[in-house]
Amino acid sequence: MANVNLVQPPLLSRDGVLLDNSEQDLIRLAKLTELQTAQVQAYGAAHGVTFLEAAAATGVVTREFLMTALSKRYNYPIIQNDGQLATFSRELVVGHEPFGPAAEAIRTMRTSLVSSAVSQGTRAFVFIGARDEQGTSFLAGNLAVAFAQMSVSTLLVDSNLRDPRCAAMFGLEANTVGLSDALLQGQVEHPPIVRDVLPGLSILPSGGVPPNPQELLCGGDFLNLVTNVNRAFGVVIYDSPSAMDYGDAYVIASRVGAAVIVARKNHASFADLKQVSDRLRADQCTIVGTIANAF
Repeated sequence: MANVNLVQPPLLSRDGVLLDNSEQDLIRLAKLTELQTAQVQAYGAAHGVTFLEAAAATGVVTREFLMTALSKRYNYPIIQNDGQLATFSRELVVGHEPFGPAAEAIRTMRTSLVSSAVSQGTRAFVFIGARDEQGTSFLAGNLAVAFAQMSVSTLLVDSNLRDPRCAAMFGLEANTVGLSDALLQGQVEHPPIVRDVLPGLSILPSGGVPPNPQELLCGGDFLNLVTNVNRAFGVVIYDSPSAMDYGDAYVIASRVGAAVIVARKNHASFADLKQVSDRLRADQCTIVGTIANAF
């Protein structure tokens, strides 16, 4: 007997509007009535938030139910405040508040990267800021989680060997072995990657802070490591130190080959951004985008 796939019909709102997949799934999972659905839609329209965020805000479902139910249904990586995940930084908004406005903005950035770069074969990016506190670690970490939420095998590499932050963001000990250890010991074939900190997301921490970070990154071992991890993962995201303070950032960018410039809104100067972009182009690094970070 042939297998028959039963497909549920799409759901319509009371006004006959076709609901998107996330709305349909929530309605089915939470068994929302037509009246509840209309209330959530009205709240979302009035406050400019997504259907899922509106459902939690109106109390139609609890935020815990919303996150747990959708996580189980889609194996969708989220961060709940229990167990090991409780140590993850609240900066990881895509995991802690996946239906909030900040997470929605991150997903919009992810969509832009997919359409402008990933679809063209560029799957590795270094996030680079002209000065400190531009938000490169924040965006690198959140976009890594966002790509994992697409079921893309993702690696986050903390190549900031000056003032690393990624290990702490994901609840790892500061002395966790990582990139610097791999380069010092020539372990570029099998670097000490921390696997599946979230489903689909792995991390190569910075390791110990070395006295000679630029020399380590300039060597052939780092280029070989970049090549190896590119083969092993669908997307690789690199965090880096500030470009105006350390030449490391340009070394990393030249090895990775593609960069996203991060500029904190109302803090970054045009002169700095021009200097960074000119230097990246001189180093034959493709600039795939510039993000004005408002978070």
